Amino acid sequence: MLDGNGPLDTASIGEQVTQRLRSEIISGRLAPGSRLMLDQYKALWNISITPLRDAAKRLEADGLVHIYPRRGIFVAEIDRNALMEVFQLRIALEPLVTELATPHAPEAEVEAMTEAYIAAGRPAPEAERQARLQEVDEVIHDFVLAHCPNQRLARIMATLRDSVAWCRNAVIEKVPNAFDPSLEEHVAICKALRAKDAEGAAAAMRDHLIATRDRTLKAMEAQERA
Repeated sequence: MLDGNGPLDTASIGEQVTQRLRSEIISGRLAPGSRLMLDQYKALWNISITPLRDAAKRLEADGLVHIYPRRGIFVAEIDRNALMEVFQLRIALEPLVTELATPHAPEAEVEAMTEAYIAAGRPAPEAERQARLQEVDEVIHDFVLAHCPNQRLARIMATLRDSVAWCRNAVIEKVPNAFDPSLEEHVAICKALRAKDAEGAAAAMRDHLIATRDRTLKAMEAQERA
């Protein structure tokens, strides 16, 4: 993701503005329901209002913001039905990505990734440990995308993962020890990759995604009741 505060390259300003605003939303820096103040970013990035308005339209098409005439632009609220739709697609597709990637997964990289997960889970002050687990949370998903030979499929998955990351950052990260359950699931995927067990890796990824969906929905329900 691009840094949200550095200068913009005017050669690709429209794309950069869209990516930066997308990052602000997905990271949770712009909370669901908050107003998107284009004038603030106009001053911060020293650009005209036009690319910001164009970016807002792109983000609305992606379901990340809502544009209301005479009211303003607001970050979309987390929608349970939309979340379920995204997970349905991800559960259907990412195991296939994993299966296709398995024969192309370099053994040394899989070994290093496995060690990174194990190291992240070692005992430490809880805040430090959770930060480490969060840091490696998406590593295996990035890995299988990078080694999937079907680039069309990989591009579709990259789009879906943005939506899932947005929901996760808005919901799951507010839950204590949120990243603990994923650790064992990630290691299970790594073990199947290391064994070149494509079917096993796909099954482990599917189990992980289903569990992630269920944890996300449970956290969302708890926050709605609070």
